[in-house]
Amino acid sequence: MKNIFATFITLIGLTAQAQVLEKPQLVEKIDTSAILIQDINEPQVATEIWVAPDVAESRNTPSFPGGQEALNAYVKEEVENFIFADTNETFPWGESVYVVFEIATDGKITNPTIEMGFNALLDSAALDIVRNMPNWTPASDENGMPIVANYRLQILFDLDLDLEEDFDFDEESKSAKAHWAGFEFGFQVNTIGFLEPSSSFASTPYWENNISKSMLFNLNTFQHKFRLLNDNLGLITGYGFNFGATELTSSYVLEHNADSVYAIIDNNQVYKRNTLYSAYLTVPLLLELTAGQDQPYKKIFYLDAGVIGGVRLYSHQRFTGTYANGNEFENTTKSKFNLNTWMLDATVRIGYGHFGLFANYAILNMFKEGTTVGVYPMRFGVSFNIPQ
Repeated sequence: MKNIFATFITLIGLTAQAQVLEKPQLVEKIDTSAILIQDINEPQVATEIWVAPDVAESRNTPSFPGGQEALNAYVKEEVENFIFADTNETFPWGESVYVVFEIATDGKITNPTIEMGFNALLDSAALDIVRNMPNWTPASDENGMPIVANYRLQILFDLDLDLEEDFDFDEESKSAKAHWAGFEFGFQVNTIGFLEPSSSFASTPYWENNISKSMLFNLNTFQHKFRLLNDNLGLITGYGFNFGATELTSSYVLEHNADSVYAIIDNNQVYKRNTLYSAYLTVPLLLELTAGQDQPYKKIFYLDAGVIGGVRLYSHQRFTGTYANGNEFENTTKSKFNLNTWMLDATVRIGYGHFGLFANYAILNMFKEGTTVGVYPMRFGVSFNIPQ
């Protein structure tokens, strides 16, 4: 009995303890909305504001000789040279190649690398353009000491044409362009000596020529102009080809040996044409004065004076006529005829835009000295200039 009573008391105590633990406790009400909002917001971070450094603390950047405009002009010229040399119908016009490179402390270009290329052709050309750059002015630190710097350059493979304006024939070409390249047509008259304009050869009448049939054609294929004081004054050189025809006045047949050249009359035949042809490679050296340097090429006045040298390439005499029975004939004799290997003419050229006039006077004898009398051709005619 006593054990049963103890067990009963124990059960009552455990029940009371359980009721105490399960009884809700009075606690202060907490607003959890603020906690939720705080959890949603991004965590706050410290913000650093950048300001322009003082001049004394700033670093100098590398620069191309002459600045950005000079760099643009250099790249443009190199791209145009590449395009003119290597273009074909499949050339990828308008594509760009990006090159990164280092500028060393001595200004030299090092480690050029293609950052974003197009194909092997353009990539190789872009690397060559960068490698061939002149030395830059290197970057410097806050103490003025040169440092290595990186540079990124975009190279656009296209021609710089202003598409917003109507394209005119070399409308953008200014007076910096020379007036040599192009073609010329004219006539020739033989004279007895330099600055002796007589065309009468008393002892050697076979050198008197038919001026109206003694024609010449000059094809001037390349030119370059060196500016002197400004765009108005320059020195021109280049090269071209002279094709001349000296029409003899009668039925003369040229004869020559190692020491002389002369002509004899063929009394058995009257020739329709009796012509001595010659061809020369020519090189000019001209001083050019222009006016209107701010105008397009076609509106520029020019005056050239100088000399034109040349070396003989070819010569022959050609006969055409009709036999007594009516048959036509054409005979050609290829020979040097003791013609002078060299040609040297004084020249004056004047014109406006694409058109001009020229007059040349031979300083050297047409034939080798001592082989015949002096023959000094005077040449004159019109020219059509093509800017390059």
